[in-house]
Amino acid sequence: AIVDNLVRDRVLVTEWVDGTRLDVDASPDVPRLCGVAINAYLTMLLDTGVLHCDPHPGNLLRTRDGRLCILDWGMTLGVPNDLQYALLEFIAHINVEDYEAIPQDFVNLGFSPPGVTAEKLKASGITEGLAFTFRQLSDGGGPKKIQERVKAEFQERYGADLSDEELRKAARAEMIQRMEEQLESEGVDVKGVTNIMEEMSRRNRELFALPPYVLYVARAFSTLEGIGLSIDENYAIVQECYPYLAKRLFADSSPRAKKALR
Repeated sequence: AIVDNLVRDRVLVTEWVDGTRLDVDASPDVPRLCGVAINAYLTMLLDTGVLHCDPHPGNLLRTRDGRLCILDWGMTLGVPNDLQYALLEFIAHINVEDYEAIPQDFVNLGFSPPGVTAEKLKASGITEGLAFTFRQLSDGGGPKKIQERVKAEFQERYGADLSDEELRKAARAEMIQRMEEQLESEGVDVKGVTNIMEEMSRRNRELFALPPYVLYVARAFSTLEGIGLSIDENYAIVQECYPYLAKRLFADSSPRAKKALR
């Protein structure tokens, strides 16, 4: 609890909390508390509209009586109502694999500079990349397992007898071919472009710009995923999020929430 008589404009004072860092506690209920933490951050993000912005492992405790404690509320971020619904729509579209709706979601979420349209984003090929990324995240296991699955996919596509270096070269060649096809579809003479990847990188910088809140959200969930993976090597944070998200969407009677469910 906050110690009101000691709080000042630049100082936040709270009571001392006895507990153990969630990432080093060996109690059997730590996985459950990881789930509680995920639901807490989703609630902050999509319900209360005030997000805790310093979620490193030292600020997540298991109290002596087995509860979750989130410390250090000196840095928070307000999440406007319109942004909450934009996030809900984005999550709903990802969940049902409606990737065609993602470009407009990116515009609504502020992932693109002013003036960039959903049509431009769709032409960039963002939907295919997102589909691959979220499929991997849903399967769980963190970076190590994702790397193993990606390698298996590459071996199936390019040849099981290829070395890691040969697989990387094959994947790079296919990526450059797709980039050339994308540029040609836009009327660009690819023969006059000295470096295809640099040209696409320049175009992507013009199309995408991550807003500050994304960094805080990513930090929170990467911290929680790291704790989950330390307990279960197949942990999938995306799967942990689904129950809350389903409940949040079905409980909301607003037109935007209902439309996202269709």
